[in-house]
Amino acid sequence: MRSRSSITPTIMAVVVAGVAATLLAGCGAGEPVGVGTTLAGRLLPSDQLPTGFTAVPYQVDDMIAANRSTLEQAAKVGFEPEQCRPTADAAFTPHLTEDNTVLLAAQADGGTLTELVSTVRRSVDADRRDTSGPCRVVTSTPTTGFLAGARIVNTATELPAPYDDSLRESVEQSYLLRTDSVTTLADGSVRSRSTYLANVLVQAPAGVFTVQVGAGSNDAPGTARSEPPITEETFAGLVRSAVERASQR
Repeated sequence: MRSRSSITPTIMAVVVAGVAATLLAGCGAGEPVGVGTTLAGRLLPSDQLPTGFTAVPYQVDDMIAANRSTLEQAAKVGFEPEQCRPTADAAFTPHLTEDNTVLLAAQADGGTLTELVSTVRRSVDADRRDTSGPCRVVTSTPTTGFLAGARIVNTATELPAPYDDSLRESVEQSYLLRTDSVTTLADGSVRSRSTYLANVLVQAPAGVFTVQVGAGSNDAPGTARSEPPITEETFAGLVRSAVERASQR
């Protein structure tokens, strides 16, 4: 099993154009937010993880600290186009706390999977602006840290919404995408990674919850397009299950 320091957030991998393509694993406790469901109770249960995945404990405050550090590093990264800096996470991350956010994540041989549920409202419109249209293909160039001198190219592809009629009323906004990242390091070596990511605003009797589901592959050598650790169909099923779970009373 990889060390915690190597498990950086998939949630951040897309937003910071692969500068710190990481997955934080874990789960956190939350205060009651509704008529009978705690915030932690809105996470998918571990027995619904895909075959081969094992849940990994991690503290919410560790995830928050790592995400904020990643955003600080992103401020020193060049982006092309310039307007494609990660605005969605920059607005969302500073408001996360142990009381308003919970996590579930797991590892498998092929990569990592995470789910985040928070009472903090995320701008799904900003997510779409950051990774579509002129920002569908973004090149980032870190100037500090172990990636200084690297060239990272992220290509995003929107995925279809996977909800049926029984769930559409529970989804206020939703954006699913696949991101394929190719990193050329300063020494000339190349590695690739692919990630599925969903950002959903879920309506429940207790209010609106931000639900993020991500599945990212391990780094692979070369420029060949890698595959996330689960199929697109399995990922769509996880998102549907996450929405159903988060929207309960």
